[in-house]
Amino acid sequence: MRSLRGILAAACLLTCVTACSSGSTTAAPPPPPPPSTSASSSKPKPTPTPTPTFTPAVSPAKLTGACPLLGNVEFAQILGVAWNTREPSEMPPEQIGPGKAFRCSYPTGELYVLAVSGGKSPAAMVKQLESECAEPAKPVAGAGEVASYCYGTGYSSLVVVAKHAHGQLRVAEVEMGRSRADVCESLAKLLGERL
Repeated sequence: MRSLRGILAAACLLTCVTACSSGSTTAAPPPPPPPSTSASSSKPKPTPTPTPTFTPAVSPAKLTGACPLLGNVEFAQILGVAWNTREPSEMPPEQIGPGKAFRCSYPTGELYVLAVSGGKSPAAMVKQLESECAEPAKPVAGAGEVASYCYGTGYSSLVVVAKHAHGQLRVAEVEMGRSRADVCESLAKLLGERL
């Protein structure tokens, strides 16, 4: 929740600041294969655990939530951790002036997304959010207009990406356990494409 306050403060600082998407973006697991009637196979073959399918929203014209931008399995894969079957939870959006703030809670972290009408400065927004860093932020090239990551207290790693898309300033912020630089950079670049 600390970063949501940071997003709200940054939006107010810049003198600005849909309904949530609901339902699961995962497909139901396929039915188990029918039992074999062949006498030649004495042991049943183990069936792999199916992973859900996810179709990300790639720079949608209208943001309706944070969860559609990043799948549970792909987030776990980027982090290099085991996939958790608990689905991410989209929190109710918060109206912030002319914009909206969205939040998605994953088993491995939190994704906050802010969409503000107009041409506000992405650099100013990222700088404001970097104030939560315990160490100097490191820039990420090739992710949105401005992106960085840093290490902080409480959440360990913070990744922030901002860019203009569809007449809005869009900002994504991820809080997660302490992660390597390449993980933070990969996540920033992916979100830069998706905003």
